[in-house]
Amino acid sequence: MLDSPRPQPPKKGASPAIWTSPAVGFVGIGSYLATSIVGLTLIGRWLDGKFELSPVLTLVFLAFGLLVGFYGAYRQLRDVLAIQATRRQGRDERG
Repeated sequence: MLDSPRPQPPKKGASPAIWTSPAVGFVGIGSYLATSIVGLTLIGRWLDGKFELSPVLTLVFLAFGLLVGFYGAYRQLRDVLAIQATRRQGRDERG
């Protein structure tokens, strides 16, 4: 089995790797939000076709996707901002 290598922390004085950029965190948030909304809406549409309830389940799953997506995006954004705050404090302490 192939394991993906874990990213190593940057050495002192070295430039940080691309995946430590806050932009990567924001891209992850956006993709999570879009996937949850679109994915659950498509599931609702498929179930509407199965049970002939159009558009009831599509709208229910759309609303559920919005709730799940925004809650997950909020949690991820909170984590990204906390990481950035600790990095900023570390830079301030070093001078």
